[in-house]
Amino acid sequence: MHPVEVCVYYRSRLQIHGSDILKRGLPISLFCKIKELDLSLTELSLDVLLFVVGELNIGGPYTVRTALVLSNLCKVENQTGANVLCQFYGNQSSKIAGKQCASVYLRCLNDQDPDCAAVVSVQLALGSYTTSSIHLSYLETQAIACRTRIVSPQDSRTYPGPYIILDVVRKFEDGLSIVVSPLTRIQNETDFSLELRFQRPEQERDGSALVLLKKGETMDDSTAMFDATKMSGGSKKVITSLSLGNFLFSFRPEIEGLLNPEGSPSVEWSDNIEGGKAKHLSGFFDKLSFRVRRAFSSGSIDYSFSTACCIVKLNDSNVTKLHFLVQSHRRSVPVQQPDEFKAKTSGSSHLTLQVQRDIVLLPTVQVSNLLQSDIDVFLTYTDSGKCVGRHIGNQAILAWGSTVNFYADPSEVYFNITLTAFGLCCKPLKSSDWVKKLLKQKKHCRFLDIDLDFDGGKYFASLRLSRGHRGMLEAVIFTPYSLKNETDFCLYIYGLKQKPLCREEARKVGSKISPDSGLILPPKTSASWYSKSSKIRVTLLELDSHEALLDLDALSGLSEVGVEIEAGNKVKYFAKFGVLVQPTLGKVDVPARLITLVPRFVVMNDSQENIIVRQCYLEDDMAGIITVKSKERAMLQLRNGISERHEFTLFENFIRKHRNINDDSMAYVQFHLNDPEFGWSGPICVASLGCFFLKFRRQANQMPATDNTPQYANVHVIEESSSLVLQFYRPPNVRMPYRIENLLRDSLLTYYQKETSEPEVLQPEHSIDYVWDDLTLPRRLIVQINGMHQIREINLDKVREWKPFIKVQKHERLSSRLLQDKKSQDDKSKYGGYKDMVKIGYEVYADGSTRVLRVCEASNSQKGYLRFHSREKIRLRVPCFTIHVLETKDGDESGTSVCTPVLNARIVKISMNAVFTDLHRYIQTTVQSADMEPKWSGAPFAAILRRHRAGYDDTDDCMLKFVLVLSSSTSNVKQVRYSSIVLQPIDLNIDEETLMRIAPFWRSSLNESKSASQQYYFDHFEIHPIKITANFLPGDSYSSYGSSQETLRSLIHSVIKVPSMKNVVVELNGVSVTHALITIRELCIRCAQHYSWYAMRAIYIAKGSPLLPPGFASMFDDLASSSLDVFFDPSHGLMKLPGFTSDTFKLISKSIGGKGFSGTRRYFGDIGKTLRTAGSNVLFAAVTEISDSILRGAETSGFDGMIKGFHQGILTLAMEPSVLGSALLEGGPDRTIKLDESPGVDELYIEGYLQAMLDTIYRQEYLRVRVIDNQVVLKNLPPSSSLVEEIMDRVRGFLVSKALLKGDPSTTSRPLRHLRGQSQWKIGPTVMTLCEHLFVSFAIRVLKNQARRQTANIKLKMLKRRDQEDNLPAKDAEEQPKPKVQFTWRWGIGNFVVSGILAYVDGRLCRCIPNPIVRRIVSGFLLSFLDKDDTK
Repeated sequence: MHPVEVCVYYRSRLQIHGSDILKRGLPISLFCKIKELDLSLTELSLDVLLFVVGELNIGGPYTVRTALVLSNLCKVENQTGANVLCQFYGNQSSKIAGKQCASVYLRCLNDQDPDCAAVVSVQLALGSYTTSSIHLSYLETQAIACRTRIVSPQDSRTYPGPYIILDVVRKFEDGLSIVVSPLTRIQNETDFSLELRFQRPEQERDGSALVLLKKGETMDDSTAMFDATKMSGGSKKVITSLSLGNFLFSFRPEIEGLLNPEGSPSVEWSDNIEGGKAKHLSGFFDKLSFRVRRAFSSGSIDYSFSTACCIVKLNDSNVTKLHFLVQSHRRSVPVQQPDEFKAKTSGSSHLTLQVQRDIVLLPTVQVSNLLQSDIDVFLTYTDSGKCVGRHIGNQAILAWGSTVNFYADPSEVYFNITLTAFGLCCKPLKSSDWVKKLLKQKKHCRFLDIDLDFDGGKYFASLRLSRGHRGMLEAVIFTPYSLKNETDFCLYIYGLKQKPLCREEARKVGSKISPDSGLILPPKTSASWYSKSSKIRVTLLELDSHEALLDLDALSGLSEVGVEIEAGNKVKYFAKFGVLVQPTLGKVDVPARLITLVPRFVVMNDSQENIIVRQCYLEDDMAGIITVKSKERAMLQLRNGISERHEFTLFENFIRKHRNINDDSMAYVQFHLNDPEFGWSGPICVASLGCFFLKFRRQANQMPATDNTPQYANVHVIEESSSLVLQFYRPPNVRMPYRIENLLRDSLLTYYQKETSEPEVLQPEHSIDYVWDDLTLPRRLIVQINGMHQIREINLDKVREWKPFIKVQKHERLSSRLLQDKKSQDDKSKYGGYKDMVKIGYEVYADGSTRVLRVCEASNSQKGYLRFHSREKIRLRVPCFTIHVLETKDGDESGTSVCTPVLNARIVKISMNAVFTDLHRYIQTTVQSADMEPKWSGAPFAAILRRHRAGYDDTDDCMLKFVLVLSSSTSNVKQVRYSSIVLQPIDLNIDEETLMRIAPFWRSSLNESKSASQQYYFDHFEIHPIKITANFLPGDSYSSYGSSQETLRSLIHSVIKVPSMKNVVVELNGVSVTHALITIRELCIRCAQHYSWYAMRAIYIAKGSPLLPPGFASMFDDLASSSLDVFFDPSHGLMKLPGFTSDTFKLISKSIGGKGFSGTRRYFGDIGKTLRTAGSNVLFAAVTEISDSILRGAETSGFDGMIKGFHQGILTLAMEPSVLGSALLEGGPDRTIKLDESPGVDELYIEGYLQAMLDTIYRQEYLRVRVIDNQVVLKNLPPSSSLVEEIMDRVRGFLVSKALLKGDPSTTSRPLRHLRGQSQWKIGPTVMTLCEHLFVSFAIRVLKNQARRQTANIKLKMLKRRDQEDNLPAKDAEEQPKPKVQFTWRWGIGNFVVSGILAYVDGRLCRCIPNPIVRRIVSGFLLSFLDKDDTK
């Protein structure tokens, strides 16, 4: 960062008054300006930062992906079969077993210190034998091969030892690594034990060496050389040639016991393999692209594939052939002798190279079954598909989720797949046909999908072919969708076009139903969906229920579906199911998804006793009762009940279309303990997330006189995938939400919840926990002190300082009257008694997560606010803050890493102003603009994130604004008086490849913090709505993706299934919360849940799906007094009035919330747009009603009639408020015209013509025309009776002219051509119409040019006058009046008024001009002034 300017202003002075010295000063002012701040972020720097944060216990610890965080950490990896002994500087040693690795913290990291040697000594050990030591410097990246000698511990004899390959590697993720590997390594990755036969080339007379390599084992030349010390003759020579890389080998599998024939089978040796010499595979194998797993740590690596065949014979006849895939990796390594270390450090170069080999023996084909049933897979050489008995390595039965290796000839193979459950076989698939498909592809393909048709195409599945990291042909058999039933019902599912079975027949068939009739899923079962149709119907098999339609292609992440159940006597239940989309897990990524149906609402009893649960607000209180045993779960079945009592205000009636349609069907449940002495608890909404407390009172007829203490419990409503689980705890497992303290010495305290009639009494100097009786009632506590007749209504959620119980103003008026009427001393004593009552008051403070109501005298209160004792001003300015995100890749063999830019995030004009006083701390942070630009080559978008530019945007406004006001407090809870976050509309352009480049930067915490978090009390917290214009571009998968990238891609394509988006408007509702007691972590989690739901809703809307994500009622009801969940556009001009933007939430909450309102109000859609529409409708209705009255009066009585008409219009608005009410609530009336003749196929023509005619003449934005059957419907007519009649006359005239409506025969000269059978089109009227359009357009343009010249002259005169005023002397200039800030508002209001006048004059003139051409010219000329000038 540079440059940095810091200024501190402080002034103080000392005053001496006698012996006292007074110090007086001004508040400290701190100003800081950083002109430019750049931050470059890589994965390594991020890991270093998070590592330091974790070590200092600031947070975390976090996952660290790069070992370079600890520069002295060295990883030693042993890839040989022997033990590795390492010796470092300072007698630091380590022993690593075979095929293991270890980490060592080095003491010497450089060669600057002469006493420090950055050298490691390596030797192999097996049993009591060891090899000679090899010395290697780990300061530079290198790879060497060293020939060793084996030393015997008994007689110190030496034998020829193996070559040891040492690699010093510095990689980004692993850091410094020392890898010890053999020269030759052979791995057995087959299902057989293999017998290897090694020979010397052209020296067959020397014999051979046999080695048994079991399944999954590895052999290398290092261990073989230790074994060779005990050999002699030809075998020792062969092993010595193996250590030099000069060998031939063949193999054969052991298959004894796999067959049960009359004789034992025999297997012949395969052809000799010359150390894995490179060969080319023909056919399908060579056409699929793949990425081979890297076998060596560094260097240039060559790989090749070949096949080997072993013939299986029985009684001298061939039974089958087993084909194996041989994968070979090779690289050339320079040879260094043990005594050449000093020479190497002096600069000598190696000329001798040794070839290191890694050979893997593999099966040729690997088949995985992702179907929910068993399949029989048979690989043959012909298309007959007929076989006798079981064929070794070519046929197997695969259960669901299993994988089997096959040993077929990869050059030509036929796939024969049979569904064993149905006995159906698909047509044999020939590999040569796949080659033709791949040749048609323009680029290399990583996989090939083939359709599997069973039973002539009735059933459908897919086969995906690809090559894995080992190079094998991987075949996965799957269906696009599988269905899983996790509910308690037996489900019957069938396709939209399938003919279902009747319920009785389906019950008899059961799970053996044919796929062409659907699926029957008992509870806790799953099945594959073999139909090509993605639209299914779901019904219950055992109950009389309706069907629910579900579109599998439209599912994204989570959703819900409901099934209506008929229970007799016209009683209906609703079984709601949550729908969860998951990817099908397998070794190969395939487009297979598992659709799981789970119960939407579940009750979980975590107490030690049974509980009873029932639904509230039903006509029958005993209906829908279920019993949940201890530690068990039960599904809730809901019924349509009586809605919760609502009292809607005028504002709510106006925005009723924005209310959640599920509000009327929200379900509430009650709990009952197993003890009959206690009654039912209060209701809880099953769709409200959070922790809610229940109170169980003793029933009146069983309440003992000595104990009336209620019992308490709590219910956690949480999300589990697509289910809402109500976890019941008794006793509560968290702190109680409220506590009441009575600190009065001799007064009882009576209290009860508002609108309830069960008071409770608290003894003096006692305290008690409190829980609301009914959460649906206002959360207000009615409190009365015995001896005082006044009752106070207290909001327990609102934290407040101590205040008198009796209102002081009323007492003072009462005391003054008493003093005037009675002057006696007794009355004065009474007045003094009232003064004592004024000392009694109450306060509400927070103690952790508990709100405490304390009734006490002023001396026993919390002593007001605790002052901050600081008075400072802080101002921070950062004109430009840039974050460069860099992608780190491993470079060349030198170990250097290459950093390439991925994206740049630039934040412009960051401004932070803070003012600290004794009682409050005011902090305001603004960001002028922020954008994020991709910097990698080939990015499809110029910017990922930027501010959305609209016509009404002011570029000087800040893009992001954050306001925070902290209050002082004596409790351990920090109080936030006000917090607001405002973000202007943004453009979000995301492509998948950019996301994949950012995904490796994701880090997660390794442990959850168990310490108590800091509690915050938010008096008011709000996040304004966020409007996003989104674009999303999907991408392809690449083999270089890591685990985090593959996980993210699976989430995008398999779970959420994000579609391609282009300019999709995403509206995220804002949140306004009042009186919330919450931690910052909990607040962030709930806000993330809130916005994730609206983001998923936007994805469903973008896909055009009728489904929505699983809904919820609220997320803050348990922590806040009330919350508001709405959307409005904060960037619109009407929202920029001073004080209105910040108070929009307050305005809406005051309008919709009555006195004592508690809970959450959710509204969908743009309420701000509705408000503007309603305002224009009301204004238009008032103006048109008054103007119509004035015109009618002027026509009858001239000027006097105009005055009377004006008075009549005002009187009409006052006496008939329904005129404005209909404009506010409806936006205008609707009218319907019944037709005498059916328009037939001309419905669309009539509708379009009427819509265009009315739009052209009246320019009413919301006026809509619909033609349905034999009637014409006009919707959203303007709120003016005269204008409505005029529109109706025009529409009737047109309908009469088309002979659709009876009327004057003189007007029916041009009926519809369809009715008279005339031709559809004539050239004469068309040419006349075209000429009229051209003439009107020319005339309007001529008039507009003349008007523009006149206005230009006027503007030129005004500019000259302004220049003269600017040239005035300074004194005169000071005398000129300064422009007011309200000029922008006045200009906007004036523009609105002028536009309204022009529109009004246009309407009146057009009504009085009979000629249609002249009318069009006049109207077009006047209305052209309202349009933007495109010539600027």
